[in-house]
Amino acid sequence: MTLCFIPARGGSKRIPGKNIRSLAGRPLIEWTIAAAKDSRCFDSVVVSSDDEDILRIANGAGAIADRRSPELSGDRVRFVEVLEEFLNRPENTGKYTTVTALLPTCPFRNAVDIRAAVELHTLDGETFVVSISAYEFPPEFACDFDVASGALNLRQPEIYARSTQSQSVKPAFHPNGAIYVGSVERFLTTRSFFASPIIGTLLPPERALDLDHPHQWEIAEALALKHL
Repeated sequence: MTLCFIPARGGSKRIPGKNIRSLAGRPLIEWTIAAAKDSRCFDSVVVSSDDEDILRIANGAGAIADRRSPELSGDRVRFVEVLEEFLNRPENTGKYTTVTALLPTCPFRNAVDIRAAVELHTLDGETFVVSISAYEFPPEFACDFDVASGALNLRQPEIYARSTQSQSVKPAFHPNGAIYVGSVERFLTTRSFFASPIIGTLLPPERALDLDHPHQWEIAEALALKHL
């Protein structure tokens, strides 16, 4: 059986009530549930939360609402810890062969993106698949900034010595949080989606937006108009 796991904690410091906040007329969490169900890749779509409103909305959207324990509800708890606990419950042991984790803060990854990632994983059933995005600006140009003194220190001054043009360095990529796919066996063994071998699946910026800061919500509202 295949599992889609959507971790959705109630607390959010930068955007209060983020997972149930309305984005273009529907709660943020619903965007991810709808994409998961539309992909037709999963036997179970589970939303894990400590928040009653999130669980209620998830149930109404056709997902399985799973209440996590208080011990796994803190803001420093990683979603892989929550997933590990879920998979290791007696009623779930051996039930699922493949797991896909979708973070609800990436509302614009769609059913086609999810199917493509799942299909990449099924090529051999062992490789982890992680959605990635290109950095908007090369990380090689990163600096350390001391707020008190105003001092700016180049992390790689040799890069600046060659050129200050961004196109002078190779493109770099990073996980965007939209999609993680792997076998349950390998996930439980490694306790991660980042154990080799890994394949990346590239999402364009407009479908990889991760809502973490208030200004990003304004961008999302504009992008959401294209999805209605």
